[in-house]
Amino acid sequence: MEPATLGEAIALQPQWLMIWLAVLAGTNLAAVLFIIGRTKDTAGQGRWFIRPEAIAILAAFFAAGSLMEYLYQHYGYVRLLGLAHLVFWVPVYAWIALKRRYLHPMRSTLFGKYLLLYFVVSGASLIIDAVDVVRYFAGF
Repeated sequence: MEPATLGEAIALQPQWLMIWLAVLAGTNLAAVLFIIGRTKDTAGQGRWFIRPEAIAILAAFFAAGSLMEYLYQHYGYVRLLGLAHLVFWVPVYAWIALKRRYLHPMRSTLFGKYLLLYFVVSGASLIIDAVDVVRYFAGF
């Protein structure tokens, strides 16, 4: 009998996979720490602002999670679950990559360093997901 929820199915997976999923979730959820930023001027003053990148990362994370739960309920624990990441994460990933390309170097701020981590971790996940989805449709 298959577990009732995706979370229950994930809990039955090998430890290495649960660690990877924790790293993946932690990296995406860390965006909450960067929603509000502050600019600094020469006098040490600045203004507060909202970072749309952080909001987009969080929105894509939760939307993908919802779609994954839906897919799990209809298809079970199969490689097709990676489709949720591809649908919601790829547009956000590409938008941030294009946007950051024209701004200051990413390593110069804490948010920039976070985005580098996000690109590496989420990028690895997207590659894995793309392979999984192709394998699902190919019947592997």
